[in-house]
Amino acid sequence: MEKEGHEFLLMVKDRENTTTLMDLLGFEYNTFGKIYSGLVGKGFGVLRNDFALLNQVKDFAPDITASIGGLYSVHAGRMFGVPTIDFTDTENAIITNMLTFPCASVVATPSCYRGDVPKKKHLSYRGYHELAYLHPKRFKPDKRVVHEVGLIPKEYIIVRFSSLDARHQSKEAVLTRRDKIDLVRLLNEYGQVLVDSEHRLPPSIKRYEMDIPDHKFHHILAYSKMYIGEGATTASEAGVLGVPWIYLSKKTRGYLEDQELNYQLGAQVDTVHDAFFTLRSVLEGEVDIDFRAARRTLIKEKIDVTRWMKRLFEYFDR
Repeated sequence: MEKEGHEFLLMVKDRENTTTLMDLLGFEYNTFGKIYSGLVGKGFGVLRNDFALLNQVKDFAPDITASIGGLYSVHAGRMFGVPTIDFTDTENAIITNMLTFPCASVVATPSCYRGDVPKKKHLSYRGYHELAYLHPKRFKPDKRVVHEVGLIPKEYIIVRFSSLDARHQSKEAVLTRRDKIDLVRLLNEYGQVLVDSEHRLPPSIKRYEMDIPDHKFHHILAYSKMYIGEGATTASEAGVLGVPWIYLSKKTRGYLEDQELNYQLGAQVDTVHDAFFTLRSVLEGEVDIDFRAARRTLIKEKIDVTRWMKRLFEYFDR
């Protein structure tokens, strides 16, 4: 779209590895806030981040605003009479959705989304967020990257432990500290284990911590034997890449349910016992599923989300 003359202002929260990733990929951007913890802190954060983004929108004067879970951009756009697009796929982000949907011009969701959205502003599409950047037309896994970081394709397993500090995640935890240690030790029997964790790992499994540049992660994920963890987005990414996944949570996601029931690419489990049983079944070959073929079917039945988004932006930018 930039090549066609469109201008963008990319606004990024200063969180986790987001700014590092933007730098590695060569994007120009501004930061407008950070993550706050606790009920009072989050309430203050909404006001502070809203105000910071309002000033940016006022100066840039955009034709539209768009974001994922677009709380701040939706508020800023509404304030200045700008059409606002909110992309969401998380049914249990109840508070965020309550604060966002009323102010959005359009709420765009995957067709497998199971939450309530005002009908007059709801727009669904046959895809997932992850297909905006991992569709074959947008991303080609490079096996050379795997070798460059000293790994052997299909000989390692990726594990992700999330902080689960968002309000919609606080009651989703399945794994205790002891469970995490046991999980890593069990997986070590089936291949090299790479742990991606948002918090400090116990000393006994610290040596398994992943040390890979952020912009190379999806190449590594694409050639992994399996993904298992508390990160829903990473599970969906694995499925889109044809890698079997196990998602550990007491809450389900519509897009993961779609991958599980319609393509048999993964499993959502809410107990440690089920997680261990499922991973053994997959890693010991008891599950008779061609995951690459399942992925091809998924890609055939879904859309190129980036291309769809481009048409959507152009419609509002007429």
